[in-house]
Amino acid sequence: MRDASSATGAAAAPGSLSASPMRILALHAEFGTLRGGGESFSRNLFAALVARGHHIKVAFTADPLGRYPYAVPSGVAALPIRGWWARSLGQASLSALGRRLAATGTIRDEWDRIQNGLAWRASYWNNRRFQQRIVSRLETTIRDADVVYVHSNPFLASEVSRLRPTILRLPGPLTAESLPVLRNIHAVCANGDALMRIRSFLGETAIELPVGLDHRRFAPGPSAIRSSLGWAAAHKVVGYAGRLSRIKGIDVLARGFQQFAEGRSDIRLLVVGSGEEENNLRAVLKPEIARGLVHFTGDVPHEKLAEWYRAMDLFVMPSRYENYSNAILEALACGVAFVGSNVGGNRVLYETGGGWLFEPDSPASLAMVLDQALSDPHQRRARGDRGRAHVSVYNWTATSLRFEAIVHDLLVEKVVTSQERHA
Repeated sequence: MRDASSATGAAAAPGSLSASPMRILALHAEFGTLRGGGESFSRNLFAALVARGHHIKVAFTADPLGRYPYAVPSGVAALPIRGWWARSLGQASLSALGRRLAATGTIRDEWDRIQNGLAWRASYWNNRRFQQRIVSRLETTIRDADVVYVHSNPFLASEVSRLRPTILRLPGPLTAESLPVLRNIHAVCANGDALMRIRSFLGETAIELPVGLDHRRFAPGPSAIRSSLGWAAAHKVVGYAGRLSRIKGIDVLARGFQQFAEGRSDIRLLVVGSGEEENNLRAVLKPEIARGLVHFTGDVPHEKLAEWYRAMDLFVMPSRYENYSNAILEALACGVAFVGSNVGGNRVLYETGGGWLFEPDSPASLAMVLDQALSDPHQRRARGDRGRAHVSVYNWTATSLRFEAIVHDLLVEKVVTSQERHA
């Protein structure tokens, strides 16, 4: 890791961070435009840090007029970077075309490969443009910060680390090819599956920054959602909450639910969230929507999500990759067991005894596991209870304290190293 003394500018005295507020600059491209797990992590962390007296500015993408759909948390200063941004350019159209292909086979496999490649390139170039704008427009703001927090973008973190102590949080894994870039950054943080994979080549210098939970908000309790939808207590409700994007496997959810619900009238699907795949999802589920089996809520404010989780008998996370799902943790905190694709952090959470796994990208496997889980209410409640016990250790205050400790170590190292060089 880069020596923090290489970042220019004055540093706080050792031990001063516990008494003095920090000036934190956060660089998170989709902070005001998405409602994904990474954005949820940053929002909750920043709110906890503000509550502890720190000063936070966050830079993120906005439209050419400076508009963005999601307000920043109270006490956080917004620095919208105006422009034309296209992180998911053309993905909805590609998925619509893909629906016309056979569900399996060589042609479909090739189509999926092309779509995944285009999605990666669109995200890559979006991040590179964001990096260029940040470096060209915010150098003074960067130099004024005590520490810079970068979400997801190692190239941006590497460049910014030349100016100020920098923390990179990775919400997903990188390969060993990224090692030269990561070594330029003062602190590389992750959790869940990403942390395990990054440590395989970066070692223990990769730091755990754990996720948190608001247990006052996410806990078992009553919900009026079912009655508001006209659904009875006897209905078996499968739920999803998150972005409606291809990486989240919502196409697998749709096909799996269709197979499971065929010939049944006691099954319901509750979809909470929005995204570029919503129209495709509605098109696939059109027969089930007509039968009254499916309800789309759109985006729900985070502070109201718990009531929607409590309306579910089972939470489903069908992602093609998942690091350590905030949504699964929130559902478990509400006592709701989960069914997840057998990938990444879903496997780790499965080991807590809080749910079931199914074969990734397999609607048939999902349908089979849904049938198994919903056929045994006693087992479902027992797994929900075990999962809730596991997630009880997570809280955002602990995450913010861990963040403070990481920053303190960076700045103390910077001061000590500077003193040694001038001795």
